[in-house]
Amino acid sequence: MFGLGRRANADVVRVLWPSGILQAEIGKPGAPLGAKGVLPVAELDRKPSSCPYLFTWNGTRFEFVTDFLGGAEMGAWLAPGVWNVPDPDEYVRIPPGRLQPRNGRYELRVTNELEEALFVDRLQLVAVDHPAAVEVYPHEGLRSPPRPPFAIRATRNARPPRSAVDEHGHDVTARISALDRQYVDDFAVLPIRGYAEPHHLTLDLGIGPEQRLRPARGAKPPSADESNAVLLLTGWTDYAFSNDNVAASQRGLVMAPPSVQVRDASGRWQTVIEEIGFPVGRPQTIVVDLKDRWLSASREVRITTNMRVYWDQVLVDASAGAFETRITRLDPTQADLRWRGFSAEIAPDGRQPFAYDYSRVSTATPWMEMIGRYTREGDVRPLLRSVDDMYVISRTGDEVAIAFDATLLPPLAAGQERTFLVYAYGWSKEMNPRSAAPEQVAPLPFSAMSGYPYGAAEHYPRSRAHREYQARYNTRVVRRPLPSIDAAAR
Repeated sequence: MFGLGRRANADVVRVLWPSGILQAEIGKPGAPLGAKGVLPVAELDRKPSSCPYLFTWNGTRFEFVTDFLGGAEMGAWLAPGVWNVPDPDEYVRIPPGRLQPRNGRYELRVTNELEEALFVDRLQLVAVDHPAAVEVYPHEGLRSPPRPPFAIRATRNARPPRSAVDEHGHDVTARISALDRQYVDDFAVLPIRGYAEPHHLTLDLGIGPEQRLRPARGAKPPSADESNAVLLLTGWTDYAFSNDNVAASQRGLVMAPPSVQVRDASGRWQTVIEEIGFPVGRPQTIVVDLKDRWLSASREVRITTNMRVYWDQVLVDASAGAFETRITRLDPTQADLRWRGFSAEIAPDGRQPFAYDYSRVSTATPWMEMIGRYTREGDVRPLLRSVDDMYVISRTGDEVAIAFDATLLPPLAAGQERTFLVYAYGWSKEMNPRSAAPEQVAPLPFSAMSGYPYGAAEHYPRSRAHREYQARYNTRVVRRPLPSIDAAAR
């Protein structure tokens, strides 16, 4: 119980929930808060952090593509005394037609619109030239270390599997045959965000001699035993945050990332890939190479997990992937950091995952900010040229406007098409109260750190160049906006 003194009503009530969610209830003209003496406040169920958003110029406007660097989240609580190991580099595939030149430049916008700090060390535009009938995908998806190096998978005539059945025996082939926001979602979710009852998706790939594709001229033919089959799994993940993992640990729940099972000679399911990775973007395609994974003549595959992973499309590629590609990397010719605000949240069907309208922006921040030193606004191109632990530190509401010189790309050969990727290297840090150092920018990350948080034996580089970088660039200071919710820190 608390009073308002001589005031009859409150103009605004701010609530900082134990989950870390900051919520403000604002009175309306003629309807002040608590006019009847009672103000019911229900906690909002919203995701405070994730990763930066990527917008691309599509020829007429900036269009939301996805969020990225989700695997670079650092300091996430996994279990007592166990923190996640961040994956700081990612290749983001831009769907065909979503990036078009404007005045001889390719333009991107990277925005920080959630309750977190971003540390972006390098950004590149990667052009992959390939035959027109071929599609290419980077090997991405978050998985435990050791993580595979960068690789491109070239596919041709990928098609849906012969059939797809969920754990209830429901035929979901139609749901996974196209990118249409019709997800495989009939699994039981637990009351803890990110967790579900164990569920699976059984796929009959329909691969046999009659399905094998003729190789392109000059390409190697597929193997006789169809062992070159590749799955392209596209979906999104409603993943858990640190406080969710704490609650799960208290209930004895253990996260089981998506794995692959196939049938052995006796017909039993056997796990042949412990982790295929899970989507950290909205959406993201996971490439699963099944070469040498078969244990019998069966070409059925089972994807199993207890995570809230929602598959939208599943395709099978049996082309062997032996297609010539050419990769060209461009560094930014312009990169400007500025405070912008927050894009309007949109959804074509009112359901997750949401997208964002770049043309509708609010300057009213719904989030708290970490205290500490952020990169000053203005030209930050020198900070994005290499991985050197001298990065752009972005506060919530910031944007980096980036441009690449389109004329530096080689001309496309006859019969070729071009797919764009964005290469990003960096980290993100959320304000979840169970995460490591959630209320301040420091300690700063660096490429050689063994993990986050790191111990006293490790430290951010102390070279003269790194000291000068901090003094020159990191001059925007944010002071504590609200009292800590951690009683031990008061």
